[in-house]
Amino acid sequence: MNDLTPIITDLKGKIETLVKLHQQLKQDNDKLSAENAGLLKTVEEQKATIGSLEKNNQELVQNKNEEQNIIITDTKLKINELVQEIDDCIALLK
Repeated sequence: MNDLTPIITDLKGKIETLVKLHQQLKQDNDKLSAENAGLLKTVEEQKATIGSLEKNNQELVQNKNEEQNIIITDTKLKINELVQEIDDCIALLK
């Protein structure tokens, strides 16, 4: 029986060490899981922000294109009016 006492004591110490390591790993795992959940939430928020910014960017590009088209149309109309006035002046000179 005396021969088993040191073995049992050593085994008991190893089991206690394993339990402590298990508890520490469990705490670390819980901490990492919480951090992971926070990061996933951040990623989702950033994806939503990116989607919103892309939509706004598309709207701005579309509005800019429409404004440019309006400016081009107005410029063409003014040129046509000037050409018509020049034609009228030439007709009067004849």
